[in-house]
Amino acid sequence: MNSVGYVLALLLLAFMSGWLFFTVESTLHGTGPQGNQAPTLYVDNFQAVSTDDQGLRQYTLAAPHLIQLPGQQGTRIAQPRFEALRDGQIREWLVQAQKGWLAADKETLRLDEGVTLTRPAESGEQPVTITTEHVLVYPKQGLAETDAAVHAQTPGGVLDATGLRAYWNEERVELLSAVRSVYAPPRP
Repeated sequence: MNSVGYVLALLLLAFMSGWLFFTVESTLHGTGPQGNQAPTLYVDNFQAVSTDDQGLRQYTLAAPHLIQLPGQQGTRIAQPRFEALRDGQIREWLVQAQKGWLAADKETLRLDEGVTLTRPAESGEQPVTITTEHVLVYPKQGLAETDAAVHAQTPGGVLDATGLRAYWNEERVELLSAVRSVYAPPRP
């Protein structure tokens, strides 16, 4: 091979190297921090417990899966289960859903799809089961609220309304509008 052949081979090799470098560099830019959707945190069988100043449990949040993706302000939760407690052990409210989202500041929990709020008989109040499509829970304020349609089932009847606020620290539930109820007193 003569010197012209070597020069052409070197030029072709330089061209191919430049093309390969450009291709790899542009591919890497697409998978950097903005393009990467790999979880930054993934937890199975998650449970968080919040306690008061005396060390008594105030509320718990549990779920089979918790996922935090890069760049998000908060954490996705699969099948969340939130329990508000009194005196560290008496369940005031149990709130469950198919999916949830916990804000980065841990002040707001949003529950979506098939949300059920249950005040059990063990709370000392009349038991009730409320279903809705989404609810916002503010654990530190002792409040759960929604502006969606709600259906409540009690031992004595049923209630339908639009919007709800449940204050578990005050043992109070407010139905916000369009309230309709059917009450059937217990038979002797």
